[in-house]
Amino acid sequence: MPRPVLSLLAAALLAATPAVAQQPDRARTLRVAPETLTTVLDPHFTTSFTTRDFAYLVFDTLVAVNDRWEPTPQMLERWERSADGLTWTFVLRDGLAWHDGSAVTAEDCVASLRRWGARDALGGAMMRASASLDVVDAKTFRLVLREPFGLVLQALGKPGAMVPMMMPARLAATPPTRPVTEVMGSGPYRFVAEEYRPGDRIVVTRNAAYRPRPEPAVWASGGKVARMERIELLAMPDVSTQVSALTTGEIDYVERLPADVLPILERNRAVTVATVSPYGYQGILRFNHLHPPFDNPQVRRAVMLAVNQADYLAAVAGRPEYARECRSMFGCGTPLETTAGMPSATDLEAARRMLRESGADLSRPVAIIHPADAPGIAALGLVSQGLLTQLGFNVDLQSMDLNTYFGRRARQEGWNLAHTTNTVPDMQSPLLNPFVNGAGRVGGFAGWPENAEVERLRREFARAQDDAARKRISDEIHRLAAEDGFYMPLGQFTAASAWRSDLHGVLRGPAMFLWNLERR
Repeated sequence: MPRPVLSLLAAALLAATPAVAQQPDRARTLRVAPETLTTVLDPHFTTSFTTRDFAYLVFDTLVAVNDRWEPTPQMLERWERSADGLTWTFVLRDGLAWHDGSAVTAEDCVASLRRWGARDALGGAMMRASASLDVVDAKTFRLVLREPFGLVLQALGKPGAMVPMMMPARLAATPPTRPVTEVMGSGPYRFVAEEYRPGDRIVVTRNAAYRPRPEPAVWASGGKVARMERIELLAMPDVSTQVSALTTGEIDYVERLPADVLPILERNRAVTVATVSPYGYQGILRFNHLHPPFDNPQVRRAVMLAVNQADYLAAVAGRPEYARECRSMFGCGTPLETTAGMPSATDLEAARRMLRESGADLSRPVAIIHPADAPGIAALGLVSQGLLTQLGFNVDLQSMDLNTYFGRRARQEGWNLAHTTNTVPDMQSPLLNPFVNGAGRVGGFAGWPENAEVERLRREFARAQDDAARKRISDEIHRLAAEDGFYMPLGQFTAASAWRSDLHGVLRGPAMFLWNLERR
């Protein structure tokens, strides 16, 4: 071969070498198919748990809870509480840095808490009980309460959306009515903006500067060790595609699978199938209280009376062992479980009679906003479509993708009924559960029920200093919210996740925690 050709080939090979080196190492890359792929990357802006799960990789929290619901320090080194319980002093641990290399400061944390408190139900309750939240020095800030608030650490460590994630003060200055336009945290992984494809993929890479805590990882607490160099969250809404990709090893982890495909995976030794969330989810049927016909409490109660939870659970759980009928807004198996105010059983004829007595015009279309690409939520909507039709309503099922659904649900006009699921730990108290917010049109949560007595009792619950008082108050809140038809629980269910069997270190908990995973 002539010498010039050899030289050209050598040059070509040398030029190609950097491109090959830049290819992700598959062994150190985790490919995940979440139930849905969020397009909202701001952890303070939505209750979407797909946003929450992404945010846990990139951001960090001051406090975290373990599997005994005990608040433990995370970004904090320590906290101090005054004898009267009204002054809390928080000190950051050493070595905290944002992904641009700048140090995390108390100023950042104060700004982040203020922004989160403007969006989150429990955070808002804490901020309303506060007299001041101020910087003491670069690593120290102080919260002074103007009235007792017994849930400070529980608020700072809540594991469910909206999680009080910390971000730089310049980003936290973004008005809470707008999502941040830059994604930067201090967590174990960095967001890769240049590889982001909205609705298709989200990529994060290991943050080499992150300093994990020394304690073992338990739920969101302890040492978050980024053993994978890269995590790819991939949109893969078709279940058969998920199963095929997991079987061939194209992807490594599927967050949530319907029960009918589990036997296929359970026979495959290369795949592990398990339930990672011990509490599971609550199905939710939410009324828009601002517009007919559900501005009438009698109509809301009639639909609640007609609900047969077994129908909904069959649609979303698939296996009897994954399903549990539960009429408690605070979830079953939780300390505040109660059915006060709820219909004790399904009674379709009584529901029809109540609708006739209400005088509601059932010929008007009832718009159900329906996220067709979120199977766990969509199944609930289809059951309600049949139920409302059976009751005589004129049902308009409006299909859309999940991100459009969240946008539509946040608007007070244009819908009558919505469904969702939420993790039971996010529902277990009057301040954690956003659906028992009774503030109404201003300050309320999507659906906007208004009940001044519920709001008064929620403030009393926040001030309570012992479990017995909190239980008494929460029972009364539940009774009032149920009788007013805030929403109807559709039962409690768990769902299986699946991953390649060579993955080790999968964490259990109320969210999808993807640190500490390694391939062996």
